[in-house]
Amino acid sequence: MKKLHFVILLPLLVGLLFSCQKEQEPISSKIDQAQLEKSQQIIRQIEGFDTKLNSNLKSGETITVDSLVWYTEALENYNNARPDLQYENFAVSKTTYTATLDNGSLSMQDASALFSTMQADLNTELANLSPTDDKLKLTDIALDSIEGNTAYLSANRVFGLKISVLYDAFDEDDDWIWGTVGQGDGTPPAGKCDGTMFGVSDGSDELQRRLNNPNFAFDQRYIFVGLVPVYEINGVAWPGLFIINDDQPDFSWDYCLTNEALTEQLAHAHTILYSYENQGGVRPSGKHLSSVIIIDDLLTWNYTSHLLHNYHATYGTLVPAPPIDD
Repeated sequence: MKKLHFVILLPLLVGLLFSCQKEQEPISSKIDQAQLEKSQQIIRQIEGFDTKLNSNLKSGETITVDSLVWYTEALENYNNARPDLQYENFAVSKTTYTATLDNGSLSMQDASALFSTMQADLNTELANLSPTDDKLKLTDIALDSIEGNTAYLSANRVFGLKISVLYDAFDEDDDWIWGTVGQGDGTPPAGKCDGTMFGVSDGSDELQRRLNNPNFAFDQRYIFVGLVPVYEINGVAWPGLFIINDDQPDFSWDYCLTNEALTEQLAHAHTILYSYENQGGVRPSGKHLSSVIIIDDLLTWNYTSHLLHNYHATYGTLVPAPPIDD
């Protein structure tokens, strides 16, 4: 399969790309039960195609080139794209592919091989981007031409560069005590490093509030089904998340996380929570983050005490739902 590949940096493509913002007004047209069922049917079609590509029972099956374009585009976006995030800039790539046809169709074995090549190319491009801030925004698969029994296709991919204003920023005076052991049992939050805001909040509370309230929102109602909890996400197994040991010279129950340190913690947590398990994160395949709870813990092992943040995340399958009548 011959391919051409290039990446072009572009200014913000506001007019081209859809972006969900928290300030956006809800869509005016209400989603009804028929629309909901259609949406669920499309998801089943995409997942069915994915299953078929990975099945050993596809011998003899064929797929038309038009269907190939629709399904490969839908599956790549379903598995990889993050159109729900806001970005500061974009990069565009175009990769071309060829497929051999027989009366306008190709075998499912060839379709599976072609999609595997597409995914390998996508993974290579993603590996060259920042793992924290750069994501696939969308993929557009096009049938460029058919010459004889050869189809020429192209994958036009848009990558969002640097997640923009995803969370409320930590201001210069946002220096907070790391957390509060026993807060769940009634101990008041430790407050800021300067002694203010005692009983109001602490560092882990500020991180938790931002992670549960990103600056984007879907413009229609949805529900989560098939919830999956992921517990014990902490600095023991995930470097970068807050942990301090009592053999460190700055160990303190009132350890101060500066606004710069909290900003770094937020970036680390975002990467771990939103990355799939095979990408170094904890996100189960096909699931969306539903909520995050941070528990402030004191753990002791090997005669060493550790203060740390324990993240408890819940993921689920996101399903569009009709609005609730007021």
